[in-house]
Amino acid sequence: MPPGLEARPGAAGALPPYLGSGGGSFSGHWGFIPPTENGFENFISEPDLDPSLWQVGWDGDQVAGSVLAFINKDENQAYHRLRGYSEGISVRRPWRRRGLARALLVRSLHEFKRRGMQEAALSVDTQNYHSAYRLYESVGFRVVGGYSYFQKEFHPVYNF
Repeated sequence: MPPGLEARPGAAGALPPYLGSGGGSFSGHWGFIPPTENGFENFISEPDLDPSLWQVGWDGDQVAGSVLAFINKDENQAYHRLRGYSEGISVRRPWRRRGLARALLVRSLHEFKRRGMQEAALSVDTQNYHSAYRLYESVGFRVVGGYSYFQKEFHPVYNF
């Protein structure tokens, strides 16, 4: 962990202000939709939610960053695999470029291994301007697929 920061497990009840603001981390990202209170309620009611898997970096009582990891047991059973997901990887602006994302991600991977997982996955916008793509490759992730989003704007049609 970077100096002055400590990793503590997550607790769904301790993070609403942080999560409610998108962690303060995603507002500049492509496709960002501001979170709603209802969205947070839906998030914490997910059946695979296990805050003990989360890796949260704290600076005193301030959340500096997080990896909101999860294991989808039904998916693992259906596909006969043992996979954990390292998602919700975020670091708030004042704590960026100190190695916090890497530290939390590696802690997440160790926790998956401790729990018997044989692989980890995540998704990322490869055009992410914070170089997240390079970070993930540097800790051993490799690209196994991709998808594209298409958009078309419609302009008003005027009938006079």
